Amino acid sequence: MDDAHNDDERRIGDRTPFHDRVMVVRAEQAWYAELMDLSEGGCGIAVPPDSALEEEQVVRLFFYEAEDKPAVIVPARVARVTDARIGFEYHEPQSVPPKRRA
Repeated sequence: MDDAHNDDERRIGDRTPFHDRVMVVRAEQAWYAELMDLSEGGCGIAVPPDSALEEEQVVRLFFYEAEDKPAVIVPARVARVTDARIGFEYHEPQSVPPKRRA
């Protein structure tokens, strides 16, 4: 196996399946998306309809704990885009799921 394949397996192994809704904001555009998995270093979503996201773009991810609480906002970059999935890398490690810091 090559190193890239090993890196993909390690990354996927570290991710926890997690189904919820997240908002992705880039500049003046925003999309709600289905959250598929989380790790301390990033997350994966299903590609939202009409998404214009591309690799290396900087975004803010809005995670919602409950309707009556403010969102947890996490800066990230688009790490990978496929036909069905978008992977993000956080700027700083996060708890799983991301929580508001005291």
